[in-house]
Amino acid sequence: MPTIKEVAKAAGVSVATVSRVLNHDKNVSEKTRERVMEVVRQVGYTPNVLGRNLRKKTTDRVLVLIPSLSNQFLSGVIRGMEMQAKTRNLQVMISATHNDVSAERSCLELLHNRSVDGMILLGSVLPPEELTQLAREYPLVMCSEWTEGADLPVVGIDNEQAGYDAVKSLLEGGRRRIAMISNREVYSARLRTKGYLRALQEAGIPFCPEYLVEHYEYTYRAGILACRKLLKLPQPPDAIFAVSDELAAGVCKELMEQGMLPGREVDVFGFDNTTISKVVTPSISTVSQPRKKLGETALDLLANRMEHPESVGEAVILPHELVLRDSTRKK
Repeated sequence: MPTIKEVAKAAGVSVATVSRVLNHDKNVSEKTRERVMEVVRQVGYTPNVLGRNLRKKTTDRVLVLIPSLSNQFLSGVIRGMEMQAKTRNLQVMISATHNDVSAERSCLELLHNRSVDGMILLGSVLPPEELTQLAREYPLVMCSEWTEGADLPVVGIDNEQAGYDAVKSLLEGGRRRIAMISNREVYSARLRTKGYLRALQEAGIPFCPEYLVEHYEYTYRAGILACRKLLKLPQPPDAIFAVSDELAAGVCKELMEQGMLPGREVDVFGFDNTTISKVVTPSISTVSQPRKKLGETALDLLANRMEHPESVGEAVILPHELVLRDSTRKK
């Protein structure tokens, strides 16, 4: 395998000049750059990236941990990260942990051995104390879904206010028996539930515990099962707020199976404004999060931590909006 010294000799330049060319140094003339790259192509030279990274003490790589590869919402967030990373000459790597503690800790070893410069977590199953300690030692950011009690930079929306706004919209549409499909194990879902309860309280509507279903995953099948359970109540709800669009789509499916049209007999409200909310019939009213902006902001927070390790953690809250479609009655 050819060495950098051989490339320099063949190009008639110094080793330092070859290194500057390979590192895209702007202080190298275009003529010299072309000559060096022509030799690189001719001899088939491949830079020793690992050795170069050890000398630089950086890799220009960041790792993004996601809980699942099938999450529609996260794809838009990651796209924002990738676009912003290009502007900073950073490479984004992605790994799915499937909510497994050992898998997450294994990925975090990449920080310990300097295989990546920083990490963005789109959710974590680690305890808050462990995340806080890791954030003190390494550039670490949480995005969209974060851990209650962990002290590290985060970016997301005001989930409690978003839940409140969704339920308020249902109330303004004349609904009074509003149920919610949530998940008490997920921090953002618990915050959305707080918003749901606050909206009911402000409207003077007593909370009915049977209307709050909190143990379902964010899947289409779970939405069907939860809706089926709610419809069996002595007094079924006239509106259902679900903490994900997939859940809401399952709710709509079960309602139609029972001969009820979402948006007429029962309103349905989802969350995230993913593709499924737009393509199902009827289309689903939902809370829209700025996915691309979430990703861009998370990448910027991480890059800032990488450049300034002494900087303190900060929380960035981005605005959400309601998207009203056919699954809810018009005001």
